[in-house]
Amino acid sequence: MLWWHWSIMGLVLIGLEILTLGGLGNFYFLFFGVAALMVSALAWLGLTEAAWLQWLCFVLFGILSLFAMRKPLQGRGFIGEMDEVPVDSMLGEFATVLENLEAQRIGKVELHGTSWTARNAGTSTLGKGSQAKVIRVEGLTLWIQADPITQEESHVG
Repeated sequence: MLWWHWSIMGLVLIGLEILTLGGLGNFYFLFFGVAALMVSALAWLGLTEAAWLQWLCFVLFGILSLFAMRKPLQGRGFIGEMDEVPVDSMLGEFATVLENLEAQRIGKVELHGTSWTARNAGTSTLGKGSQAKVIRVEGLTLWIQADPITQEESHVG
């Protein structure tokens, strides 16, 4: 491949990293984009003319930079800084019930803008759109029950 082919590939990979940073946030494309730019420089200098040698250098540079730079970037907070909410911090929060949920049944709720699987730990049916308190988290399932205060308010009005 010509040196400018590697340059284009490197810039495309870095561009993909920029486009997916909010979704993936792990810098995988960045490392291989930099590796492609490094191979581009070697090809421009005439140090790697054989295609197999260019591809070998690309793979080696990509893997080496991935292992060498990923941990330092994580340590500085660049990687893995997505809006992760510790699951334990959800205890006591209120989720919106997305479908009628009978007692001791599993359904869907919305919390922090995300749909969750939830088990109604209470003794009464939770209506769609009602608020329920998270009382336990088990894996990816939220255990919820009706809040006594909100239930009293709904019966009064």
